[in-house]
Amino acid sequence: MIITAIILATVAAFCLALGTHFQQYAVATMAPGPKRRATWVTGLGLMGMVTVLNVIALGLGPVAIVQPIGAISLVFAALISRRYFGLRLGAPLLISIGVTMFGVFAFVTTSAQFSHELVATEDSITWLLAILVALSVFGALFALSQAGHIPRVIMTGIIFGTVAAATHVLSRTVVAGGLPGFDLLGSQWWMVLAAVGLASAVGFWLVQTAYACGPAETVLAGLTVIDPIVAVVIGAAFFGEYTGLTPMAIGLLLLAAVGGIGGVWMLSQFHPRVLEAKMPSAAASLTASNHLDDAYAPEHVPTNVPALRSPEPHTLTLNEQGIRK
Repeated sequence: MIITAIILATVAAFCLALGTHFQQYAVATMAPGPKRRATWVTGLGLMGMVTVLNVIALGLGPVAIVQPIGAISLVFAALISRRYFGLRLGAPLLISIGVTMFGVFAFVTTSAQFSHELVATEDSITWLLAILVALSVFGALFALSQAGHIPRVIMTGIIFGTVAAATHVLSRTVVAGGLPGFDLLGSQWWMVLAAVGLASAVGFWLVQTAYACGPAETVLAGLTVIDPIVAVVIGAAFFGEYTGLTPMAIGLLLLAAVGGIGGVWMLSQFHPRVLEAKMPSAAASLTASNHLDDAYAPEHVPTNVPALRSPEPHTLTLNEQGIRK
């Protein structure tokens, strides 16, 4: 089942990269009209496929293995951007993608060694519901705020990571025909499903605002790094999926998380689109400096002003009477 889950998650990663580009291109580039709407709807359909494939994969395999596979979408996204949008894959961009993926896979490799079957209790389900509702409220406020691109990506990753953890619980309940403390199709099951739907809608809204103010690769990097980290933390904290973590394992997880987040920051700084966006301000500053220099250039000195001349040299001499002349 784990092999099937990995294959489904890989296909979902490709659909995620493709759908992200469709939606980012429609939101940030295209003029309003039928073509823009069709492009956006195509991206929406691909994102729907991502959801379906991930739900099935999360029902077949542990979240620590399934979720981080989404990092492969960064490679797919870079190839799509190069092929269809003329993105130049320079060294800074490739290094940023490499650092991000290394951090994610180091995280999943470490956490997967301590993965156990989840244990659901009434308290853990109550906490999960409360977190989903709270994140839905905060996510909506974020979408309406003046927050920048990276804060939006981080908030979206937290929301979708929590949604992934809740989806994993729901899927495992369906596959296992119910879990101790969490009955299949019981009242709590439907409440969690409704909260997942609400949080997913808010996260989808928030990610659209992130597309409008930054490149698709940064959005993907943020989601594929923050999403699995949050999912693993929730699984460990509330459902006992990662019991027995040693201090060394915790240290490795922290280092991997820092590395992944550092890769996202590098992408946000060195992506060609970000660098191009910074160039107009630098060019404007250079133009202003040139105008200032030109204002004091010699050719700008008025020609009708007489030049100041130093007096002609005069040598003092003495006449025969000793009087200076």
